[in-house]
Amino acid sequence: MQPFFLWMLSNGSYFLLISVGIALVRLRYLTGYLGFVGLFVGLAAVGELFSFLTARVLHIPNLYILHTYTILEFNVIALFYHHFFARFYPRWLVPGLMAGFTVLAVLNSIFLQDLTHSNTYARSLESLLVIALALLCYYKVLTELPAKRLNHYPVFWINTGLLLYFASNIFFFMLSNALLKQPKQVSFMAWGLHALLMALMHLFIGIGLWFSPRPR
Repeated sequence: MQPFFLWMLSNGSYFLLISVGIALVRLRYLTGYLGFVGLFVGLAAVGELFSFLTARVLHIPNLYILHTYTILEFNVIALFYHHFFARFYPRWLVPGLMAGFTVLAVLNSIFLQDLTHSNTYARSLESLLVIALALLCYYKVLTELPAKRLNHYPVFWINTGLLLYFASNIFFFMLSNALLKQPKQVSFMAWGLHALLMALMHLFIGIGLWFSPRPR
């Protein structure tokens, strides 16, 4: 398994091209809440590009990118759920979570984990909130049953991808600073597993975007 995780660590980011490519092909159909999924994919691509340029080209520390990216990532994901939920849940629920998370993430970067450290507290909180939103999403889907075949329903695939990634990585986010102090072999395998989970998330999101409905 070790060679596989090392391979994923080096090549896992390329799986992002799947969701990016499908988002570009289906761009004109990404309306409403699916538009925020396309924005999430674009944000992920930009984040990976900046990380690559700073780490491998310029060889400068880039943890500060993660602090900003975490805030943007959660808010884009939350907007997807907010528009999908519509009036099924109280309209203030998701905006309240967005505002509260943003404030706490900024305070964490200022007072607890500065820009030279991984923002594990904010990432862990983000994971908990996305897990909660994903479970609420499943409840809405199962209550309304908007499609006869869930495997052709975009939200099912997208929500599953997000839940898989954030639920699997919550303990990883909590311990990411500690992993940096572990032997390289352990650290590389952990990051390789993270890359695998990210690849699966984008694969699921890509499938969901592929099933985006054509406007009638």
